Amino acid sequence: MEPQPKISVLIPTYNYAHFLDDAIQSVLNQSFKDFEMIIVDNQSTDNTGQVVEKYLHDPRISYYKNPVNIGMIGNFNKCLEYATGDYIKYLLADDKFHPELLEKFRRILDEHPNVCLVTSKSETFGLESRLRESPFEYLQPGEKIIKEAIRDGRGNFIGEPTTVMFRASNLKVGNFDPNFFCLVDLDFWFRQLSLGDCYFVPEVLSYFRIHEDQSSIVYRFDNWFEEYNFYKRIKTHNDYNINHSDLNLDRTIKKTAIKSAGAMYKLLPGLREKKFRTLFKRAVAIALKEGVLASSLVLQLTGKKKDK
Repeated sequence: MEPQPKISVLIPTYNYAHFLDDAIQSVLNQSFKDFEMIIVDNQSTDNTGQVVEKYLHDPRISYYKNPVNIGMIGNFNKCLEYATGDYIKYLLADDKFHPELLEKFRRILDEHPNVCLVTSKSETFGLESRLRESPFEYLQPGEKIIKEAIRDGRGNFIGEPTTVMFRASNLKVGNFDPNFFCLVDLDFWFRQLSLGDCYFVPEVLSYFRIHEDQSSIVYRFDNWFEEYNFYKRIKTHNDYNINHSDLNLDRTIKKTAIKSAGAMYKLLPGLREKKFRTLFKRAVAIALKEGVLASSLVLQLTGKKKDK
């Protein structure tokens, strides 16, 4: 029987052959070597298979290609089916790791059995370069981090999948929820933080690539609408079992509703296209439901004056 690796590094990919070498090399360059690397190709139509093939002589690396495209979230979850390590570390195919990431994250999880998630600072590279910091450092209670991320709609300062490592045993709370898209990782982290604590390493240990393939007005507005629905759902269902009486969720819901309603004005020039009409209807529905039609218009007008 093959010995079980300590860490499963999971690389979901789709048509990112031109970035994949950087991602794979950043794993092979790790100071910690007890890992398996699992690349799951979601029916790429580029030369992803050829890029991966030259690495398959390494017994730690395996490659799977889905028979059909199952979507981004489906592919995230498919990766989990192949993982055998104690700890799970995603690496999105256009991103990369610092050489000491696995070693530093592994040591923290080994030494702190109460910690279920480890994350760190990160940097963007490519079309944009900036430091991405969290407001917290070192060991933090899980419930505190959930509440602070929700407070005033601060959102995901925990990090994307490339930045976070977690215990395989956390999957008792379920996999990535396909009902989300933009906030799918934040929901996943919140469910895991209901089991234990979070550790923030105050160093840059991952790198998030900014590139043209990511720019999408549809994605941006979907994100706005999902934020509104996310906080609305927390107030209605309290999925994460926290006391949110001090978080003023009504204010956060209204703020995200005004932002979502503002999409109406930005979408007006494109209403000939069906995708923009669909987004426009969603923005109008939120504006009417929350009674923020006038507020969103005022924000647009005052915002334009400030820009001049």
